[in-house]
Amino acid sequence: MLLLLNNESALSTTEQRFAEWIRWSPDQPGVVLMNVQIPDRAHRTRQLDALIWTPQRCITLELKGFRTRQDGVLRVPPNGPWRMADGRPAALYGNDDDHNPMDQVHANTMATKNWLEQTTGVRCAVHGLILVLLLPGQDVPGLDAPQRPPMTDIIVEDFDVFRYYLDRVSDQPIDWTSDRIAPLIDTLGLRHLYGPHTDLATAMGEPAPPPAVVER
Repeated sequence: MLLLLNNESALSTTEQRFAEWIRWSPDQPGVVLMNVQIPDRAHRTRQLDALIWTPQRCITLELKGFRTRQDGVLRVPPNGPWRMADGRPAALYGNDDDHNPMDQVHANTMATKNWLEQTTGVRCAVHGLILVLLLPGQDVPGLDAPQRPPMTDIIVEDFDVFRYYLDRVSDQPIDWTSDRIAPLIDTLGLRHLYGPHTDLATAMGEPAPPPAVVER
């Protein structure tokens, strides 16, 4: 995967850890754009922790880290804050009575979908992923989330599950290519984050073009 970091110095500890996950996945096809602002309605912007393109999917990623250590199963109700098995609210950033990680990823997914469709003029499917990273020594052995919105997933601190999440649809038709992604990154003003177009093509697993034939 090709990791593109916008304003790397502003990454949180949780975001830095996720960036390391991407660096551990050089053979996984995809492009990951971290810490990016996308156009939203009413001439505003919306911040995304990460925007991931694989050949089959576009994914908005919401990263969540614990403020304090809490052990036990993480429970995700249909509404309200996420809670631990003992009933206490999970000490996750952005998890309270007014909003929760599911609300955030849903809003970001809809904003990304609107932006993509307005920019490309083509209908797009956008998936949402919440990745919860734990504190050292923290034990969250399970996730209780039986009712989730469509096209939305949650992963709790498991690198192998994250890799599987990206790879499990690799046999589906290709929807995203370097030619589709490059203009979108350029529109965001982030062309400087990657080198030649072949960097994107290689990251997306596209075959190299045949060498030019020189006639003599």
